[in-house]
Amino acid sequence: MGLLTAPFRGLLRVFEEVADQAEHELYNEDAVTTELMDLYRRLEAGSLSEEDFERHETELVQRLEEIEERKKRRAGCGAR
Repeated sequence: MGLLTAPFRGLLRVFEEVADQAEHELYNEDAVTTELMDLYRRLEAGSLSEEDFERHETELVQRLEEIEERKKRRAGCGAR
């Protein structure tokens, strides 16, 4: 039976790794901050409309708030 489930366990592990990496990217505060700074540069350079800036800025600020909340929850739970 173990031989039959080995490929599925391997595939599950791959999916877990992909999910972990996606979560790391989503909650990477430095990457979001860098993206926000780039957004401001593009606005100042005139390569981004005010409307697009506001929409993207709102999304990035929300992500930063989510990151902060996640950090607080993890600290409260005694996790890493």
